[in-house]
Amino acid sequence: MKCHPARKYSVLESIKNRKEVKEDAAINFLQGELHDIAYSYVNGGFSRKGFVFYPLMKGLSNENKNKIIGLRTVAEFLDERGYDFSSTLGLFKKFKVNGKSAPLFLSCLYNDFSNAGKPKTETRRVGCEEFDLSSYPREDYGYLKPVVELKGFAEGKLEEYLVDLHIHGSIATRDYVRGWSDLDTLIIIKKSALDSPKLLVKLRDLLYMSKKYFYKIDPLQHHGHMVITEYDLDYYCQTFFPLILFKYSKSVFGKKSLNVKVRDSKTENVDRFCSFADYFRNLYLNKKFSMGSYELKFLFHAIALFPTLYLQAKEIHVYKKFSFGMARKDFDEVLWNPIDEVTSIRKEWKAPGEMPFIGTISSINPLLAYQINSKYLDMSNKIQRLNNFDIKKIVVGMYALSESALSKIKPSDS
Repeated sequence: MKCHPARKYSVLESIKNRKEVKEDAAINFLQGELHDIAYSYVNGGFSRKGFVFYPLMKGLSNENKNKIIGLRTVAEFLDERGYDFSSTLGLFKKFKVNGKSAPLFLSCLYNDFSNAGKPKTETRRVGCEEFDLSSYPREDYGYLKPVVELKGFAEGKLEEYLVDLHIHGSIATRDYVRGWSDLDTLIIIKKSALDSPKLLVKLRDLLYMSKKYFYKIDPLQHHGHMVITEYDLDYYCQTFFPLILFKYSKSVFGKKSLNVKVRDSKTENVDRFCSFADYFRNLYLNKKFSMGSYELKFLFHAIALFPTLYLQAKEIHVYKKFSFGMARKDFDEVLWNPIDEVTSIRKEWKAPGEMPFIGTISSINPLLAYQINSKYLDMSNKIQRLNNFDIKKIVVGMYALSESALSKIKPSDS
């Protein structure tokens, strides 16, 4: 279901259906798909068997397989128009897409993408301060121990692979709420790591195991490390990670600055907001008014992110904390009510305890361990017993708000 006139055929659909596609749009689409695949892959991106039986099995999800296969069509389109994707196309002739070949395709696609001609960019310099535990209240040191452990893990094992690892979000800005706030991170993968399929495989294992620190902060965390690559810095899409966020982030490897060549990202910003609107629409149309703990936490965090993504779709990039006041000016009080309600829930949030021994299990397979923990919470209905809210009212309200917001977004010209 297309949520908005701004959302046209995807580039892949258009190429397959022989519709007119601009070369720049194809390049941008390829970068976006590569970003999504890289994010999923280095955070695990496993098949169902891989998810359950890690580390014995490490297969690739069907979604990632299909995305890589789809990029063959885009690479052929670009190659026919003078962009050299011969290395990538040669790889498709030699190998099937699977868990073993995925890092080969990622490496080759990024290399061909980096050498392709691109539209003009605007160079900007961004920087952030170093993460410093001493700047936090001493009484929170125990709560923040997983962040310190992640810092030690990164310094000891990840510097070979990463330009930097940033802590961002409420933990970086010290306005976190225990039990509600998750651990937001950004990794910038070095070109040298992307150029080596063997290093990508090692990085995948290391980053997957590092997720155990996330779940010590928030057992219901729904995302892994946010990802950009050193190649992306040369043709930067702010939809991946808006530049304003660097100002409020904390570097794990020490204070440093980056030169970033920024491209236009209007199309991606609108598409991402449309995806969020589709999420709320589908909840409403499918009458999804009963949720497990993991789904519920995802809903609340999606609502909290809604103002930021709405403003980004209007080409306004602001830090999340400041997006609420700016975005609410566009809506009446009744429409904005679900945002206010979730803000109140955040302030009064009561977090449930963990299943016994779940921390030990997470040292072997972090994601599986905490999926088991969420099922444990569902059986006891702990979250809803501890916190008072009406899911149906919130879902219905967000549907109305998102539909109103869509009407205010101008279509992209891309």
